[in-house]
Amino acid sequence: MRVGEGIIEEILEDGLAKVRVNKDSVYVVCGSCFGAERVVITAHNKIGAQKGENIQYHVEDSHLIYGSFLCFILPLLFIAVGAGSGYGIGIELGYNMVLCAIGGAIIGILISMGFWKLVDRNISAMVDSRPCIYKILESEENDEMEEDI
Repeated sequence: MRVGEGIIEEILEDGLAKVRVNKDSVYVVCGSCFGAERVVITAHNKIGAQKGENIQYHVEDSHLIYGSFLCFILPLLFIAVGAGSGYGIGIELGYNMVLCAIGGAIIGILISMGFWKLVDRNISAMVDSRPCIYKILESEENDEMEEDI
């Protein structure tokens, strides 16, 4: 289980809250990415934290593994299969194999994007992978958190 810290920005309906996290938080997968300075996530607010409070939340490791597979591994598999298919078609038809492999890789990227959207919508409807708020931080911890964010 991964733990992160953030500040409640907005209380939503159905026991949810928008939480602003800093780029050093464990949940932010790519802290070095452009725009990761102010990431806002939606989390379950089962403890009733209020707007402006500093909190800690946790994320199940299985949700991070699923997200990593969907974002990184699956597109690489589609690109490899597309490039290999394109290369084979180039050999079979007598075309330039490198150009056919590049074309196959591009088609693989497009297929992975479509597959990604389809699978993500279906699984998101079945599995709730949002983090859960489990602790409101004390005032000493609040001061340190505000300096980080």
